[in-house]
Amino acid sequence: MEFDLIAFIKSKTKYDKSVILGINDDAAVLSLRPIKQLVVSTDTLVDGVHFDNKISPQQLGHKSLAVNLSDLAAMGATPKWFTLNLTLPKIEMSWIEGFINGLLRLAHNHKVNLVGGDTTQGPLSITITAFGEVETDQLLTRYSAQTKDLIAVTGQLGSAAFALDHTETELTKALFTPEPQLEISQQIRKFATSCIDISDGLLADLGHICHQSQKGAKISLEQIPVNSLVKESPRWSNYVLSGGDDYQLCFTFKPSDLSKLPDNCTIIGQICCSGGVRVYSENEEIKISQKGYVHFSNNG
Repeated sequence: MEFDLIAFIKSKTKYDKSVILGINDDAAVLSLRPIKQLVVSTDTLVDGVHFDNKISPQQLGHKSLAVNLSDLAAMGATPKWFTLNLTLPKIEMSWIEGFINGLLRLAHNHKVNLVGGDTTQGPLSITITAFGEVETDQLLTRYSAQTKDLIAVTGQLGSAAFALDHTETELTKALFTPEPQLEISQQIRKFATSCIDISDGLLADLGHICHQSQKGAKISLEQIPVNSLVKESPRWSNYVLSGGDDYQLCFTFKPSDLSKLPDNCTIIGQICCSGGVRVYSENEEIKISQKGYVHFSNNG
C-alpha cells in the first residue's frame, strides 16, 4: 500500500526546470541559481495538537504547506520546492486524495514543486520542509530592526483565533486555509529592516524581533487592523494581540520608506530603544497577561 500511495502522489506531481530529479530516486536533485541564497523551513502538524477533526483533508493539506510558505515569506524568499513526510494510522485513499489535492492546489498557485518525502505508520502527523531562494541583499531577518523604525502588519489580525472559538463563522477560512503573504513579501524585502510571520500571536512574534534586534516596541491597539466580527467580541484585544495562526507578516522599515508601503499593510507602532513590546490604548499603556502561543509549557 505504501508504494501505491507514493505512486498516487507522484501521479499528481509536476515539475519545472529547476527539478533535475524529484520523486524518482533515493533523493531529489535540484538546480540552484547563482547569486541566490537557499532558505529552508520545516514545520510539523500533529493531530490533537495543531488540528482536529473539524478541519477537512483538503484544508489540512492546504494549511500544512501554507505554514511553511509563510516562514519563507517572512524571510523574503521565493518558494521553489518542498518535501512531505506523512505519518498515518492507516491508509484511506479518500482522505489521502483530499489532502493531496488541497496541498498541491496551493503548491500550484505558488509554483512550488513537491520533490520527495516519506510515509510511515503511526499517529497522524505531517512534516513539510520547504525550500526557497532569495537574492543575497534582500534576505529578511528578525534581528535588524532599528530605533525609530515603523512597525507594520499585513491583512487583519485575530481572525483565526476568533474562528477557533466560533466555528460557525465566515472567518474559519482564516483558521483552516490561511494564505501565505508571498506577494507582499517580495515587495517589502526591498526596503524592510526586519520581518516575522505572525504564527504565535502579535505580541509574541513582535517580541522575537525586539529580542533579537535588542530593541523595544510601542504599538497602538486602535491602529491594529481587525475584522468587524472580531471587533464585536469582548475578547477582541486578546484575539488580536495573543491569538496565533494569523500567518500575516509583521515587519519594520525606515520612516523615509513610507511611500513604498504596499496596499493591505497597516502601520501599528514604532521601534524604540528598549523595554520590550508595550501596548497603548488611547495614549495609555495597557497590561496584557497572555503574550501568545507557547510550544512547550508546564501545566503541572
